[in-house]
Amino acid sequence: MEVSLKRISVDSRHILENLFSYYVYDMSEFMGWGPNSDGLFTFNPETLDSYWKETSHVPYFIYIDKEIAGFALVRHYPIEPEVFDIDQFFVLRKFKGKGIGKKVFLAVVANHLGKWQIRVLKENEAALNFWISAVKNRVGSSYEVSLDIDVDLEMYFIRFEVAS
Repeated sequence: MEVSLKRISVDSRHILENLFSYYVYDMSEFMGWGPNSDGLFTFNPETLDSYWKETSHVPYFIYIDKEIAGFALVRHYPIEPEVFDIDQFFVLRKFKGKGIGKKVFLAVVANHLGKWQIRVLKENEAALNFWISAVKNRVGSSYEVSLDIDVDLEMYFIRFEVAS
């Protein structure tokens, strides 16, 4: 299976918005969100605008061979603009548990060398374990994990640097 990233053009934004509903559904387990009156998990699509308005924001589709498998939204963290941040990361369930997320992570950081952080909801232990393992595979023990507040949520922050 070949894993690749493709920058999302504004013309393909609607595909990201469609996939984002599945991401919201996955996150509802931890955030307590429910579907709307039509049974859909929705979000405000304007929250994605910065990915086509700000040069510091980069949206990627994840592909396995030629099939879309998810997305990775990368940005400079607003509070620390010198730090890259994975804003949102989503792999479709059919691809989970196959090492694809780790391959995507390696491709993402290879495209953006420098200081990094990954934020993980405190309640999402599986995601924390995944990210720690992925980061360890790339930087060894040169990372730190701490609890911090992001906007209004207590989250784990995994901080590291990728030089080459």
